[in-house]
Amino acid sequence: MPQTTDGLGLMRKRLVAWTLLTCALLAVAVWGLLGAPDTASGPHLPSRSLTAASR
Repeated sequence: MPQTTDGLGLMRKRLVAWTLLTCALLAVAVWGLLGAPDTASGPHLPSRSLTAASR
């Protein structure tokens, strides 16, 4: 893919970089507030394990 030196290509690269950075920062913030996914178990998990154990 050829490198573009016009403003549109540079703006697209900046937009992609800004979007990825924003998503990463948001993920870190949610991880810090809510904790790791392993620590927070939903209410449906014990019933699923009980149903599987009774079969």
